[in-house]
Amino acid sequence: MNKELTAADVWAMIAETDRQIKEVSRQLGGMGSSNGDFAEEFFYNSLKKTMTFAGIHFEDISDKFARTKIMPDKTERKAQFDIVMHNGDAIALIEVKYKARLEDVKVMVEKKVPNFRFLFPEYARYKLYLGIGSLVLKDRVVQEAKKLGIGLMEQRGDAVEHKTRWVKTY
Repeated sequence: MNKELTAADVWAMIAETDRQIKEVSRQLGGMGSSNGDFAEEFFYNSLKKTMTFAGIHFEDISDKFARTKIMPDKTERKAQFDIVMHNGDAIALIEVKYKARLEDVKVMVEKKVPNFRFLFPEYARYKLYLGIGSLVLKDRVVQEAKKLGIGLMEQRGDAVEHKTRWVKTY
């Protein structure tokens, strides 16, 4: 025996579908966050062990390096960097991605560098080196990083392979 659906029945089904979609989105977001956390921990531990990036030895390493500045118009300018290494005259800004994209490379130069320079004026005289650590690297990402002078780190088994011959100072 088939029951006629009422408007209330249809709205209830739509509400249930919406709830299920939100739950799937929450679970997928959690998985993505976990993947990102794993990648950050992996590259941080590797760099902490060697304290070296692009052939340069660093004295200190920090994760979750961030600062916010309130502008005169009351807006906020803020930036967060996954890994920052420094010594007496150099800074390495390392962004970590589970899977690096072409846009991630461009963001390093177009947004990360200006934000770092603006928000951390105490490092104005330091040489700035850029890097991206990624568990997955596509050839076009490597080519763009090479063109812009950004070093790369990639997982190879349980080791990290550095691609930094082309790193330049910003």
